[in-house]
Formats: sequence, C-alpha cells, structure tokens
Amino acid sequence: MPLIILLFLAAFAFAQNNTGILAIDTLKRYDWDIETNRNSLVATMGFALIFPGGGQFYTGHYVRGGFLFAFEGALFYETFFNKFRQNRIFNQNIREYRDSIAFYRDLLSSDEEPFTSSDSLAWENNKKKHERLLSKEQSKKRASKDLWTSEFAWLAGLHLYGLFDAYGIWSNNQGRNTETHSAVSALWRAIVFPGWGQIYNHEYGKAGLLYMGLFGSAVSLWSRQQMVEYHLKLLRIAREEGDYQDISATNENVLFFRKKRNQYVWAIALFYIYSMADAAVDAMLHDFDSPAYFVMHPTFNKGLNVEAGFHF
Repeated sequence: MPLIILLFLAAFAFAQNNTGILAIDTLKRYDWDIETNRNSLVATMGFALIFPGGGQFYTGHYVRGGFLFAFEGALFYETFFNKFRQNRIFNQNIREYRDSIAFYRDLLSSDEEPFTSSDSLAWENNKKKHERLLSKEQSKKRASKDLWTSEFAWLAGLHLYGLFDAYGIWSNNQGRNTETHSAVSALWRAIVFPGWGQIYNHEYGKAGLLYMGLFGSAVSLWSRQQMVEYHLKLLRIAREEGDYQDISATNENVLFFRKKRNQYVWAIALFYIYSMADAAVDAMLHDFDSPAYFVMHPTFNKGLNVEAGFHF
C-alpha cells in the first residue's frame, strides 16, 4: 500500500515547471487561456457585444462560449418571452375584474331602476369580492415585474461578464504578463472601487464576474425595496379599512420581501470583501506559475528509492 501511494504521488505533481517527469513537464501551460491566432480586438469585442459568447467562439474558446450562449439564451427566453406571456394573462384577468367592479358600482349608483336592500347588499358584496381579486392580481403582476427586473439585471450582468472575459482572452493572446504587482496597490484599488484590483492584476474575467454579481444584486435589492414599499402601502390601507384578513396576508408579504432584500445586502457586502481578498492574493502570486510545488517519484539507482523535492 505505501508503494502504491508513492507511485500515485509520483504521477501527480503540483507543478508545471521542471519536475523530471516527462508526462508532467510536457503539459501545455495555461490551458484555460490558450493563445490563438485570432488577435483582432475589434472582432473579439464586436462578436462578444452582439452575440452571447461570440468573442469566445471567435477566439476558439468554444466551451466558454457555449456556456455563455446557453445561460444567456435561457435567461433571454425567460425574460422576453415567458414573462410577456404571463403579463398578458395578468392584464386579461385585471380587465375582467375591473369591468365587474364597474358593473356593480353602476348598479349601486343607478336611480333608474328600483332595487331592494338585499339586492344592494349582494351587489356590494360582489363588488368587494372583485376588488379583492383585482388587488391580488395586481400584487401578482407587481411580483412578476419584480422578478423580471432581477432577471433582466442578471442577464445584462452575464453579458457584461462575457465582454470582460473576451477582452481577457485577447489580452492573454498578446503574450503573458510577467510584471510584478504589489498586493498593497491591488488592495487599496479594490477598497476604493470593487473590481479595480482585478483589472490591475489583469484578471479581467474575475472582474467581469464581480461586476455581474454586484450589478445583479444591486438592481435586485432596489427592486425588492420597491416591493416592500408597495406592500407597506397596502398594509396601511388594510389597517384603515379594518380588514384583518388582508392585514395578515399583506404583513407576510412585507416580511417576505424584506428578507429577500436583506439577502442582497449581504451578497453585496460579501462580493466587496471577496474583491479585496482576491485582488491582494492574485497580486502576490501574479508572477508565479505555481508558488510552490512538491514532487515525489521513485528512482532505481542502487535499488528502489524515493526522491522528494519541494521548490519555491
């Protein structure tokens, strides 16, 4: 068993430099950002701007381009097709309830035909029933709009990431950057403006991911706050009318959207902290392929032995 473990360690080395093992030393470096012959910045950014994953496809990064195309396509369908279909249904229901409310209101205010008190009570009850149904449909439509706002923000953020990532690919095609970066400089840039530290380190894909998260979270936070204020308004109306059923339901909605809003507050804070830590660490390790590596492999010089090396 120890020999098997040693042989396994010999086949797995934490390095890309000279390890003495041919199979490891001949591995291609920076496989994620492979260099290509397509070095046009205009074409890279142009395709990335007008087509999801277009910059990645143009530069030969088909897996990354495929992921962007699939995710953006799904969000695009949900945002611009499915939500519009739902809004048509909401508008149709709202129109029917409004027509019913107007019908019973006209009956109650009419002086042309005599009607009994029981008729008046029935019409008043039906009017209130349809007003309550109209309020529910309006709340559903408002919640659907809130979700649409968040989805559109994340769709825009994902496309922004694609642009940053495409630029990062083009930058890597110009040759590997070997300049030394200061962790302090990266840190204060990240503190002043999130993502600036990643741009300083030439980690454009990371900057794009960070901006996608911050933009999506910020817009979603704003939209959830609008929902909180909307339901607080409904809660005040329900309390003035003494409708205890609506008070309970509306109060639950206020708590629900406050919780969702607060989650995005925490998300923005975590993104900000991550941007600072990531910028500082990347700056410290910027000019290293691997800051340290450990290699073990068997040798057969005068019997079976094991050689180990740890390099900085």
